[in-house]
Amino acid sequence: MTHSEDSDGLRILSFDGGGIRGLSSLLILQGIMYRIKVEKGLEAPPLPCEYFDLIGGTSTGGLIALMLGRLRMSVEEAIDKYDRLAQDVFRTTKRLDQDGRFKASRLKAAIKTIVEDHTAPKNADEPMKDPREGDAICRTFVCARSAHNLRANIPVLFRTYDSPHDPAASCTIWEAARATSAAPTFFKRIDIGTGASAEPFIDGGVGRNNPTDILLEEAQLLFPNRRVACVLSIGTGQMKPGSIPRPSLFQRVLPTDVVRAMAAIAIDCETTNQEMLKRFAGTRGVYFRFNVDQGMQTIKLGAWDRLPEVTAHTKQYVKEEGVKQQLAEAVNALKQGVGVLPTAELHTQMDDIR
Repeated sequence: MTHSEDSDGLRILSFDGGGIRGLSSLLILQGIMYRIKVEKGLEAPPLPCEYFDLIGGTSTGGLIALMLGRLRMSVEEAIDKYDRLAQDVFRTTKRLDQDGRFKASRLKAAIKTIVEDHTAPKNADEPMKDPREGDAICRTFVCARSAHNLRANIPVLFRTYDSPHDPAASCTIWEAARATSAAPTFFKRIDIGTGASAEPFIDGGVGRNNPTDILLEEAQLLFPNRRVACVLSIGTGQMKPGSIPRPSLFQRVLPTDVVRAMAAIAIDCETTNQEMLKRFAGTRGVYFRFNVDQGMQTIKLGAWDRLPEVTAHTKQYVKEEGVKQQLAEAVNALKQGVGVLPTAELHTQMDDIR
């Protein structure tokens, strides 16, 4: 199936950052794709890359976006790979006087293995740009921040496609994945480029942990003559500031504004959600936000041994009556694909809210 086989409405998918808690996002999406399978009488749940026109994510959400969009995995495959990556990467910590609590080399190796396993021919250094064209491509991006410009709240987007303003990212998939997940206090930054032109990047979650507004801006640029059918935003469970570890003595060279921004990650996601609720207040049945609200507050972003708790809390969340109703509405919007809101109105109305 290609995107054009249904109605012409755009389907947009956004993933928050959240460390190992990203498993919750995948479990929620798994339930949604399974419902679509049942209601449409399909043999298997459809691939997200076949259903969504644009997928974006930050940090752990960026990794998920790349697996589903650029590497075209099923949700089930992504869950399996994500579980293994979380255990491989977060099982061992480094000394407190080093840059980042976890080994970036482990994260790099885990990502490269995933890329190699899902490219043909197998290529761990597969370019970020997707060679497919037209309806065959699921446009995907991840958010990062330039370490040279931390004071400006401007994300850097590593795209799999050429946008009207910028060409696709000139890097590999694993480099983009490392950039979006290079969260200060977790992993050291990554330099992308060669020689004097190499630029250091850190996690886009510092200021853009919920990238839904960026996806809307991208949709307006890419699809100026289309209408939006569904905006699906999936969180990693509500968290408190204590979920973000304090910088070590070595890391306290970070600018104080970045340290404050890291502490604000816990509220950033829901602040963006409130903006979206205002944005779509007059257009029901388009914007949907799913985020586990109970039980996840004490699960820290690197607590790989608590993955079973993430699963349990997410399963309980989707059983709640209000959530089940919202899931049914989201499935209907995705299944019908009827464009409701012109993309030309997205950016101007977002400016009105702000």
